[in-house]
Amino acid sequence: MTFERRRYVRVASRITAAAQMFCSRSQTGRIDRATRRGFSLTELLVVTTIILVLTSLLATAVLSAQSRQKKYRTEALLEKIDGIVSSHYSGYASRNIDVESNQSRGQVLRALVTGDLPDNWEQVESMAAQTSIDTLSPHQRAYRAVWNSISNPQDVKRTNGSAECLFMIVMQGGIADCLDCRMSKIDVGDQDGDNMPEFLDAWGMPIGFVLWPTGLRLPAGSATPFFASAPPFDSVVPTLGDAKGGLVRPLIYSMGPDRVAGLGTDASPLPGAMECADNLTNFEQEATR
Repeated sequence: MTFERRRYVRVASRITAAAQMFCSRSQTGRIDRATRRGFSLTELLVVTTIILVLTSLLATAVLSAQSRQKKYRTEALLEKIDGIVSSHYSGYASRNIDVESNQSRGQVLRALVTGDLPDNWEQVESMAAQTSIDTLSPHQRAYRAVWNSISNPQDVKRTNGSAECLFMIVMQGGIADCLDCRMSKIDVGDQDGDNMPEFLDAWGMPIGFVLWPTGLRLPAGSATPFFASAPPFDSVVPTLGDAKGGLVRPLIYSMGPDRVAGLGTDASPLPGAMECADNLTNFEQEATR
């Protein structure tokens, strides 16, 4: 047998073998397709599990994105309200006031600030009870009018008093341009249903307000107070020590996602670091430096 003939025989054998293999696979495929009419239970369970895992991952990602968005919205709201209140508060240091011989300038200014920026309804009620309005500032007269406009003052709930007073200060007390506040699309509601409005954070909870947050601890769980113990407006230069926040200033805060106010102040003792870890305040940037 010549070389060319042997080569021809080898090629033919390979073609024949390939054809037989193809026919065998084709027949097997036809048999499989004929006998297999659906998915097995195991395959359905595997597919269902994969879909559930992917859905869970997607839902977690969506919730995380929504939570971040709410946090940013609330931080922007705190910054806006803080800008209004802080701008007004900073002006007291340069006020020209009359000081009696038995008082210091700091005492007089702190009393004025307490009346102009009340953080509870008891203070407002006390202003309204005064027989003369000559000793009241223009802001305090506005708060007195708000209190007297309440049809049943004793029925007003006090659960969100600080938040309601904050709204009154900004929107009805004359320290800000009310039109500007309304046009800025700040969420307003009445979370406790007593017909006294509050500013609401992105979680639908009232924005809280503490005028003198002595004992405030930031960041959450800090061992030292955020503010110095020396009172503001005194002429004596105070020793600040480790106080990051300097002298005490008004606190504006959100309860955060858990809707629990866990801030450590003299008025609201710190119940535990876990409860206040998600609170947002107007001092966050200073506290984390």
